[in-house]
Amino acid sequence: MAYVALYRKWRPQDFDNLVGQEHISITLKNAIVSGKIAHAYLFAGPRGTGKTSTAKILAKSLNCQHGPTANPCNTCSNCEKITAGTSMDVFEVDAASNRGIDEIRDLRETVKFAPVDGRYKVYIIDEVHMLTTEAFNALLKTLEEPPGHVVFVLATTEPHKIPATIHSRCQRYDFRRIGVKEIEQRLASVAEHSDLQAAPEALRLIAVQADGGMRDALSILDQCAALDAGDVITAAHVRQLLGLIGHEWVWQLTDAVAGRDAHSVLVKLDELINLGKDVRQLLVELALHARSLMLYKAAPSIDNIEMYSDDRSVLAAQSAKFSHHELVEMLEVLHAAANETKWAAEPRIAVEMALITLCRRAAGTDIAALIERVTELEARIANHPVAAATSAVSSRPVPQPHIPPRQPQPLSDVPRQPANQEPSVPSTPVKAAAPQPPEPAVSSAGNLNEVWAAVLKELLTGGKRSVHACVMQGHLTALTDSQAMVRFTATFPKERTEKDDYRAIVEKTLAQVTGQQVKLICSMGQDMPAAKPAAPPRSAPPAQPAEQPADPGFNHPAVRQAQMMFGGKVIKIDEENKN
Repeated sequence: MAYVALYRKWRPQDFDNLVGQEHISITLKNAIVSGKIAHAYLFAGPRGTGKTSTAKILAKSLNCQHGPTANPCNTCSNCEKITAGTSMDVFEVDAASNRGIDEIRDLRETVKFAPVDGRYKVYIIDEVHMLTTEAFNALLKTLEEPPGHVVFVLATTEPHKIPATIHSRCQRYDFRRIGVKEIEQRLASVAEHSDLQAAPEALRLIAVQADGGMRDALSILDQCAALDAGDVITAAHVRQLLGLIGHEWVWQLTDAVAGRDAHSVLVKLDELINLGKDVRQLLVELALHARSLMLYKAAPSIDNIEMYSDDRSVLAAQSAKFSHHELVEMLEVLHAAANETKWAAEPRIAVEMALITLCRRAAGTDIAALIERVTELEARIANHPVAAATSAVSSRPVPQPHIPPRQPQPLSDVPRQPANQEPSVPSTPVKAAAPQPPEPAVSSAGNLNEVWAAVLKELLTGGKRSVHACVMQGHLTALTDSQAMVRFTATFPKERTEKDDYRAIVEKTLAQVTGQQVKLICSMGQDMPAAKPAAPPRSAPPAQPAEQPADPGFNHPAVRQAQMMFGGKVIKIDEENKN
């Protein structure tokens, strides 16, 4: 008799032997016992997790001569035919090669016929996502309302490609990846019943490399058994067969990267390539080991998570050589290089670039490491007597600059009153503020004018035209950390600016321009009234009364003030013509 591969020979024949899918086997068994058998099922999940096997077990449970039963006997003629694939009532359709509308039409024609031997006709459509759109449309009506003796089982690894109209007509069961421990236990059972001797480390390595697929694990075990017939299957055999790098090589490369020894890294890489190792596999295993170091460094007591290596002494020693930031950066570089090797013309160059980058990583980029270094330096300085004395002397004058900021307070009201008697208004307050070097306020006339111009521009930009029209009639005479003095020559704009709404807008604008929260203080300037007594010798005042008879209201101070604030022009209304 021809040799049968292990994954075919040890395919589960009932729900109890279905490994890692208890949530599905229990649900289907209860449905069969209660008689709630759906007309269509959708089995979705990764490869090698038992989708087709579960579909055949379901078919045997429905057509067993002792059923329908949750535990098929596997000895009756119906069960044996289904197991051998010769049953006339169970149809396995490969949608990858029968994906057209013609095949689905033929299926629709055969659905109407009654079963030959069993109670149900079971149609298992594997890789159903490969069907064309037309084929799916042809299957819709039959899938929704099939005859009572028909059950559809659709299996796929890509359920997102199935149309929603098909998806909504099926009961969906998601198959999960099988755990490493479950695969390891199954492999040990298969090896025992197949007269194979395998080391526990080898079985564990096979379970890890199977990536959650039982079929892949059994295939690897079958290959390892053929590698050295009659010998014990060891971890070395598994690494040799799968082209794995091995823990020792990965540990040596990790030590070299930790020591930033680019020479040793390149030499070991060359040795691995000469041994025929895959460079991408090297990056994958380095990334797995870096992940193990990161997890161990974060939680040394963790023991229920699968890691690349279970040697706690190695994890403790090597994790201490890296910071968390360095391990994260190492994983990012390795993942990027592993993706690049898929398309690179020369994958070795990508690996060499990644390893050299890791060796030449910047030192001290981790914030925690920087804090630790600063703390250590501070401790050394504190323990050094000369440095400690120097630091003590230099630290004495630090609080003194906080005393002078109280001096700008006289700028607010009283000292400014006599200063207003001077002919030059802007120069007087600037000169008064200039002799205060500790004061961080703007003290020069040029800076005050620039700040005030920026404030006025910001008001215009922000659409505060009414505020701008009122505030522009004043000018900034002093600015400190806490106060801003604005002097007006007219009463109305001063009083309007002092209102809460205008004051809040101006103070907010000052904070935006200067970066400081200041309080606005408005005052009346006395320089303009003081200059009026000297005006009578000039000829300008007599000219004003001469214009008043012609237009007495145009030159009124209130009218000029309103025109300056709100713009526009004054129009005279002829009362006689109006009447």
